[in-house]
Amino acid sequence: MQDYARYDIKDFLADEAFCRWVLHQKPADNAFWENWVRNNPDRASIVTTAKELISEIHHAQNYLSEDELQRELQRLSAARKSATEELEYAEPSNTWISRFSLALGVLTCLIVLFYFYTNSPLKTGKSQISQESLNDKENEKWIEVTNVQSNTKYIALPDGSSVKLSPESKLSYPAKFVQHEREVLLNGEAFFDVTKNPESPFKVYTSDVVTTVLGTSFTVKAFDHDKDVRVVVKTGRVTVAANAPQNKTQEPEKNELVLLPNQQVVYHRDDQKMKRSLIENPAQVGPTDITNQNLVFDNAPVAKVFESLQKRYEVQIIYDADLMAGCQLTAELGQEPLFEKLGMICKAIQARYEVIDGQIVIHGSSCK
Repeated sequence: MQDYARYDIKDFLADEAFCRWVLHQKPADNAFWENWVRNNPDRASIVTTAKELISEIHHAQNYLSEDELQRELQRLSAARKSATEELEYAEPSNTWISRFSLALGVLTCLIVLFYFYTNSPLKTGKSQISQESLNDKENEKWIEVTNVQSNTKYIALPDGSSVKLSPESKLSYPAKFVQHEREVLLNGEAFFDVTKNPESPFKVYTSDVVTTVLGTSFTVKAFDHDKDVRVVVKTGRVTVAANAPQNKTQEPEKNELVLLPNQQVVYHRDDQKMKRSLIENPAQVGPTDITNQNLVFDNAPVAKVFESLQKRYEVQIIYDADLMAGCQLTAELGQEPLFEKLGMICKAIQARYEVIDGQIVIHGSSCK
């Protein structure tokens, strides 16, 4: 990862990733740079100046043909070569060095922008633009919805997914999702019910984390004024990854977690670490005609009891099957909270439970 904290204007102009962000405003890039500027407020003015320069240069390209762009690049390149030769035979002032460095950055920026320009799907000729290119252009249009009401706002996304946007929250999404890519940008809190599409992962970007799913329902809470970011899974499987951690000593594999139903992850902004856990009151998963039925056990092996609870709540229960092979239970478990059920079971078999990393661990002894 580049050490952007040491960058000046010419360095930003010469950085391809920075130019791509300014020109295309992709959600992943937006999330990264918004987070970086927030963590480096002393560099905000430099970033703003570099953005304005790139935008001005890019705007100027709209009035030049490819031949004119090529000639301008050649002219600037020749000017740079001449200036370099002059520097070799003269002792330049600090002002001249600064101007030369900035010119070098502008030249590099032009080269990068020229690459984007000539390789863009929209650059198909002076008089013809293909239907595919028109579709690509349409995909660049983004819709921004801000909920200024006191109630939740319902949003239907282009792929059939739905969003319940909480008050004081903002969601940005493309007017049409491109193939194999569904990306939205969230500032605040929202509940997502995502249409399943294994070939096109759905990603929710915030300034700190990115949440990836194929088709499921979950909540993301990421207000700028909160100390933590929280992702809570209702159904399905969700991957949560920290977005561009500033702590370079952190192991990459520890910066991504997989969540199952009734699990949540809390990203602590201060220390930039994630912690997985069960939600306070896990809910039963599945059709109501099944979840409303009581679980009845008559001298049933405790392994069967734990297996039934795992299916009802889709949580993992870890225990020593060999040690508890002789444990049996006679009970009827209704609509009590999960942890209350576990308390009754553990009392009957003289055991105890503990929640570790989003899993339930049973500590007990032989029932023989």
